[in-house]
Amino acid sequence: MDIRIQGESLEGALAPQTSRTQETPQTSQSESQRVPKAVESGRDSVEISGLSAQLSAANQQADARVSERVSTLAALYARGEYHVDKANLSHALVSHALSGAIEGDQA
Repeated sequence: MDIRIQGESLEGALAPQTSRTQETPQTSQSESQRVPKAVESGRDSVEISGLSAQLSAANQQADARVSERVSTLAALYARGEYHVDKANLSHALVSHALSGAIEGDQA
């Protein structure tokens, strides 16, 4: 991904404005009372749901299963015991390619 910033278009935005002063708008008492206390004191908080923890655990389990399967296949291949069914492989490749083309290539 490339990000480009063109300096010519930023010249006016970056130039100092010496001819006018910035005014701070006056806040009425009723407006300041509507601000939540967490914002007034500057405290931030984040709450992550239990669902995200469950998704993370499921992802880790899936990764472990895939890793174990790859190790098993590598060992079989190293011993010369792994044989590919060419018809099943070609069918799976074509099905995957077609489903990706139909679904907008979301593989």
